[in-house]
Amino acid sequence: MEIKINTYFKKIDGWKDTTRRSEHILDRMKLRGIGINQIKEAVQKGAKKLRKDGSIISKFRWFIVIYREFKINDIKKIYPITVMEV
Repeated sequence: MEIKINTYFKKIDGWKDTTRRSEHILDRMKLRGIGINQIKEAVQKGAKKLRKDGSIISKFRWFIVIYREFKINDIKKIYPITVMEV
């Protein structure tokens, strides 16, 4: 299954995405030196935990990615919410 990481604002039915989320994730990625490839690797290989609000926490190496996941056809769309250091 192909994985696409979307850090930019995108309007999705049933989920309120905001430009604030987009600005927040890009700021946190830049601050911590984390790129799209590291987020993709964390989603694929990290230890995961589901939160009550439906978002997923993926712990990988020295950081944690909190994201939402949507499956459309054979594509797994990932919308990161934030990244943190462990």
